[in-house]
Order: sequence, then C-alpha cells, then structure tokens
Amino acid sequence: MKKIFSIFALILAASTFVACSNEEDDIFSQSAAERLNAASDLYSSRLTAQPNGWAMQLYPTTQDKAPYGTGYLVLMRFHPNHQVDVAMNNLLTNNVYQSDSSVWDVITDDGPVLSFDTHNSVMHKFSDPDDVPQTGTSKDANDETGTGIGGDFEYIIVDAPEDASYMMLKGKKRGTYNLLTPIEVGVDYESYLSEVNGFMADKFSSSYPNGALLILGDSIFHFDGASDGVPSIYGLDADEVTSARFNPFVITKRGNDFYLRFRDALTVSGDSTEQEFKYDSIADKFYGVNDTTNAIAGYYKARFVGEQMNNGHRFQLTSNSEMGPKVRAALDQVISDFRDRRFTFQNINIQKNDSSYQFVINWRQNRNARASRVYGATVQITGNESLNITYTGETNSAGEQLLSVVPSVRTLFETLAGSFNTAASISNFNLTQIRFVSTTDPDVWYDVNYN
Repeated sequence: MKKIFSIFALILAASTFVACSNEEDDIFSQSAAERLNAASDLYSSRLTAQPNGWAMQLYPTTQDKAPYGTGYLVLMRFHPNHQVDVAMNNLLTNNVYQSDSSVWDVITDDGPVLSFDTHNSVMHKFSDPDDVPQTGTSKDANDETGTGIGGDFEYIIVDAPEDASYMMLKGKKRGTYNLLTPIEVGVDYESYLSEVNGFMADKFSSSYPNGALLILGDSIFHFDGASDGVPSIYGLDADEVTSARFNPFVITKRGNDFYLRFRDALTVSGDSTEQEFKYDSIADKFYGVNDTTNAIAGYYKARFVGEQMNNGHRFQLTSNSEMGPKVRAALDQVISDFRDRRFTFQNINIQKNDSSYQFVINWRQNRNARASRVYGATVQITGNESLNITYTGETNSAGEQLLSVVPSVRTLFETLAGSFNTAASISNFNLTQIRFVSTTDPDVWYDVNYN
C-alpha cells in the first residue's frame, strides 16, 4: 500500500511540474519587446478612442500657490497617426485661445508613459523654462526667474479603462494626478474654453467683494479668493491667516453641466471624502457628486452686509434700483419734492460711521454743488440671512431743516426700515447687489448696491 501511494505521489508531482512548465511557456511566449509594443498599442488605442479628444485637468506641481499650483484646463485630441492637437486659454497663453499640433507616443518606462515627443507651444508651456506671468500684480509682470512653471511633458498612464470613460495620468517628475474626461463629438475647443472661463469668472470673479462657502457635512468653511483656482479654505469663525489651507480646483463642462473638481479629495468625516461638485443652475449652488449634503454655495447675505459695513463699506439705493411698489412710491415723492426745489436726487446710503449706523441722503443742488444730510439708524444682523433696520431720526439741525421742508424724506426712511430677509439680486456668488425683502409686507423690498 505504501508503495502504491509513493507511485501516486510521484505521478502527481510530475503532472504538477508539467502544468507549471506549460504556464511558464504561456507567460514567456512573447519577447520583452513584443510585450512592451503590445502595451503601447493598447494604451494608444484608448487615447484615440475618444474622437473629439479629452479635457485634461492638469496640475503642474503639488504647490498650493498660484500660478505653480493652479489647475489648468487643457484640451487635447489624439490622432491614430500620432499627431496631437492641444489647446488652452489661461494665464499661460495671456488669456487668449491658443492651439498647436505636435507628435505624441506611448513609451514604456516603468509602465506606459504618454510622451509629447516634439515641442508643442501649448503643452510645453508647463515644462519650458520661460518667465511665468504673475497673479495679483501688473498684467504684464513676469517672475523673471527663467525656471518656468515646473511641470511635466511626460505622464505615467495610471488608469485607462477599456470603455475610455476617463483616464488618469501622473506627472512623471512631479507626481501630480491629472484626470482626463471625454469631450463630446461636435464640441468646438475654443467655444468650450470660452464657456468654462466665462462660468468661472461669473462664479468666482476677483472683482466681486464676497467669497463663498464650502459645506462638508456639519462643517462650514470660508471659500475665499477662488478666482485663480486656488481658494483659501478656513473655518467660518476662524482666522484666515493662521488656519487657512489651500486646495486647487479645475472646472470642466460635460454636456450642459459644469463640474468643479479639486486636486485633492476633501475629508468629510471618518473615511468619507468629496472631490467633485456639480453645479445646479436652479439652486445656484454646487452639490457634491458623492453626497449632495456637501456643497459650495454663495456667502451669507445678511452676514456679508454686517461685515462689510463694519469695514467701512456702504449699501446704496438709487432711482435705478429695483424696488417694490411702496418703496418706489416713497422714493418718487422725494424725487418730485426735490425737483420742485430744483434739487436732483442722487442716492441714499445705509452705512456705519465709527460705532453708529446712518441713513445718508445725497443730492445735487445745481450743476456743480452737491449736498447731503445724515440721519440716525440702527442695523442689527439677526441671522445669516436676516436683519433689522431702524430709522432713529435726525442727528443735527441741518437734517432737521431738510425734513421740515421735504417731509417725504422721513417717510422714505421709515419705509426703508423694518425687518428683512436678504437675497442675492444677481447671483449667490455675486453680492454686489443685495435685495432686502420685508418679512411683514410683500410690497416693501429693494435692492442696494455694494459700495
């Protein structure tokens, strides 16, 4: 019996050896060169699988300072003949559309690597040692270091699914991860970039006085200075200088939808993260793709009013402002009464002077002479989106004299006072105009301009 068992074990070992030998023959049936060529062909076919190319979210470096850490939107179309068309419109192209064609290849160097083999005046702006335009200074100012932006021109292909739904590249030198998403057939590159840049300017313009909010679960953060794509993120009641962190983002367009995606995923709670947000035009808000309770929203309007008045800014009502019928009637009466005295109404300001709030009415007495009167007020911010305004009367004899001859001014101030909810007149991301809406009378509302 022992002998029979030994023979069986010998046969089993022999068969196992044969099986392993066959497996090794299968693995090494191709030469190293053939396997490298096969990998190159595979990833090349996936790059060319999108007939209208890709939108690349390119991060030159891992820095958090513009323009080196800024994310850049680069459009590229790979042709089977190994020509690549590259286009962009940003700071590096002097904010005009620029495109160029060159040669590309997939080489094998510790894995498949996308290489832009010949010089491309667009793509190589990230790696050429040219002076880099500076942000926050003169339009024509350069860094004059001659070191360039410090980016790559070769990218390791990290992930390229068979359906070509996306592609992830990693900078060979800098190690930044760069996502490629398809561009729909028929989309014109110049128009695409113009639309994205216009959307970016509309939501995060440097000319707007307000920031935005980043909402992650139960935590709310300031989202300031996002016009260069590198926002300052810090707690709602925290100090920006000591606690701000930075996370660059790029905006892309897919179909009719705009997406904002950060370079680095944001931790929400525990193992939960959020990296990409989709814009909702009805809500005028970005919602997290993973969890819609995460969002990027416009700043609180009433809180903004209080903060800006404390910083010396004022909010102004003019005859051209949008307003409800009761406010319009009160203002028109003032304009008419002024005209009877050959005065020309200009505006009313709600402002803070030192520790006191004020209503200030301004008018022109003749072609050159301007006049104003100051009246007492209180402004109480009762919530992030609500406030109370009170008219407390004249503060000097000059103000009292005007009310004695033009009593409609007092009626106007009293109409402008009350309990109000606030709303954005233009956009939640643009608080250059804010609407005060009475909580008690639907006919009392008016827009004020940030000044």
